This record gives sequence, C-alpha cells and structure tokens, in this order.
Amino acid sequence: MMADQIQVGEVIDRSRMGAQQWWVMLFCTLVVVLDGFDVQAIAFTAPQIGAELGIATHKFGTLFSAGLIGMAIGALLIGPVGDRLGRKLAIIGSLFAFGLFTLATAWASSYEQLLVLRLLTGLGLGGALPNATALMSEYANRAWRNVAISIIFLGIPIGGIVGSLVAGKLMPIWGWQSVYVVGGVLPLITAVLLIWMMPESIRYLATRRGRNEQIAKTLNRINPAGDYRAEQTFEVEQASTDSGPIGQLFAPGYGRDTLLLWAAFFTNLIVVYFLISWTPTLFSTLSDEPGQGVKGALILNLGGAVGPLLLAWLTSRYGSKRMLPIVFVLGAIVIIGIGQVGDSINLVTVGIFLAGFLTFGAQIGMNALAASIYPTASRATGVGWALGIGRWGSILGPVIGGILLARNLGMPVYFTFFGSILLLSALAIGLLDRHQQSMVRS
Repeated sequence: MMADQIQVGEVIDRSRMGAQQWWVMLFCTLVVVLDGFDVQAIAFTAPQIGAELGIATHKFGTLFSAGLIGMAIGALLIGPVGDRLGRKLAIIGSLFAFGLFTLATAWASSYEQLLVLRLLTGLGLGGALPNATALMSEYANRAWRNVAISIIFLGIPIGGIVGSLVAGKLMPIWGWQSVYVVGGVLPLITAVLLIWMMPESIRYLATRRGRNEQIAKTLNRINPAGDYRAEQTFEVEQASTDSGPIGQLFAPGYGRDTLLLWAAFFTNLIVVYFLISWTPTLFSTLSDEPGQGVKGALILNLGGAVGPLLLAWLTSRYGSKRMLPIVFVLGAIVIIGIGQVGDSINLVTVGIFLAGFLTFGAQIGMNALAASIYPTASRATGVGWALGIGRWGSILGPVIGGILLARNLGMPVYFTFFGSILLLSALAIGLLDRHQQSMVRS
C-alpha cells in the first residue's frame, strides 16, 4: 500500500522545526565553531611564533597553506566516508583528529614541526565541515534549510572571534602555546560527548537496511502525528546513477554544475584565506603594534558572522543565482577599495569588516547551495569535494599573499589582485543550471 511507503524528505519538509532539529543544529554549530577556532589559530599566533622561533614573516604563507592542504585532502577523503559509513562517525573522527594534532602543536619547537602538525590538523578540519553540512541539511525542513546551514557555518567566524579573544587574553600570560592547548582539548571533549548525544542523519539511515525502527522513532519525534512504524518502508530521493558517491557528481544533469561550483569555491576561497591569513599581519604592520593583529582578526570575523544571516534570508527570498553574483561583485569592489585607503587604519578597519561580511557570507551561501544541489547518496561527497577543490584555492591565497608581500608591491596591488578574483566567482555562479530557488511566491 502507498501508505506504507514513506518519503522521509517529504515528512521533514512538511514538519515544523522541532527539538530534534534544534539539537542537531546546536551540535553541528559547536563542531564548526571548534573547526573555525583551530583553522585560524595559526593566524592569531603567527607574530608571536615568528618572534619566539625566529621564523620570517613571509615564510608563514607556506605554514598557513600546510593546514589548508590538509583540509583539502581531508574534505576529499572524509566527505565520501560520511556517505558510506555515516555522518556521525565522520564528524566524531574528524574532531578527534584535529583535536589531537592541535594539542600537539603546543609543543612544536621548529618551523618544520609546525609545518607537519598543521598539515595533519588540516585533515580533521577538512573532514568535519562537509559532514556537518550534510547532517544539518538532512534534518532541516525546506523552509529552514538554507538559514540552518548558514547558522551552523557562522561557527567559522564565531570560532575566529572566540579564538582572537582567547589569544588576546592568554598569550600575554601563557604564551602562544596556550591557544593550541585550548584548541586541542575542547574538540576532544566534544567528540566524546557527541558519541552519546549526536543523532545519525535520518536520511542516511533511510539508505541503509535494518534501520527502520530507528527511523520510525526519529520521524515520530519530528512529526508526532505521523504514527510511523518499523514495518513501513522509508525512502529518500536517489541519484540517477549507480557509480558511487563520487561518480554521482558527474551524473547526467550534474557534471557541468559540479565544475562550475568547484570554480566558484576555488576562486572565493583564494580570497577568503588571503584575508584570514594576512589580516592580522596587516593590522600589526599598519599600527606597528603586534597585538593589533588580534584586532584585525576580530574585525574580519565580526563581519563574517553578520553577513551569512542576511545573505541566507536574501537567498531564500530571491534565490542563489540572483543574490550570490551580486554579493561577489560587491566584495570585489570593497576589497579593491581597501588597497586604495591603506594609509588609514580606520578606513581599512571598515573595509575589512565589509570584506568579511561579503566573502564569508558568500562562502556560507555556497555551502548551502552545494548541499541543495546533490541528493542524499552523494550529499556529503558533493559538499566535501566542492570544499576540497576549493581548498586548493585557499592554499594559493596565503602563498600568493606571501609572495606579493615579499616583493613589497604595495597594498593597492595586493587588494586589486585578490578583489578581481571574486568576479570569476560571480560568473561561475551565474552560469549554474541547478540553484536554490526563491521560497517566496510572487
């Protein structure tokens, strides 16, 4: 009977956001906050590490990129793990990995040790984000999905804000090592707690046999009026290919959009990680005070915390294909403008806030877009590979920034170069066929 065939996605989309979904949002946000703290820790501590260990400023471009290389590899490898073995296992494993290696960084005593430890830390950092995105997208209803994913990804700038505040308080007393102790211990504690507290993705469970009782219990918590039973059949949307999660990214109707999505991630993350990595150093240079680097990171992340919420609302109202290119073009204008006002710390501060607002907001909007493009069987892989390919752009950003700084070409050149890259991001999104439609009917 048709009544015994339950479409899990339809039940979630028709139901209100209840306690089950809010708990998942809380857990995913906590994971991303810790991820954001640890990925930016090296930027907060770079001036102090350089002074203590005698590392030249331009060499930090490679050091920043080591963690991003690890993140790229982690996203490519651990994203598919989430599709095959479950989002929960992939998230908890990622937390253990980046927690242990971040903690070990506190005992690093050379440039080479930092390089290896940042690479290993990046593996875990890269695996957490795509699986948290997939888990949240599979619990949120359609009306809330875009906003919910944007909320959890606020964890990246929130982690940066918390990290900058922690660094500002702890480093003068306990040294740069204290930042890595905090950044390592917290993910380890969280991983242990989530073993018992985090639910597995209900849509993932529906793709596996023998999970009907668990699915029915979860659906009854989401929609108590449904009276779901283990003897019913629970289904989710399926891709049109049997070639596995990675092959599904290039199934008919997906391949062109997959490449365009990768191009948008790649170009925007070049700019995002140029800003993350070099803003603290820029502020320290402009003010001649090493402690001002923490302020720069704080301003950037404050903008990044505000932008995604507004963009999530605008995308839900007007659709991603209309809004994201506009945001990228505005970001290009702002970043190019920063280079023209480099002699004014006040104008640079405003510019950095707006740059974080627009580039972080666009990136988080694209994470939600990637989750909406792919079906359940390849969702974590789709998000993970988009982030993984994008990470190679994020690797280039700090390295190119270091090369330009070493050549003393001046702020107008630096910021014009990176701002112009965002125009390519706008073009890639504008050419997508699959995108988030407006949820407001005219």
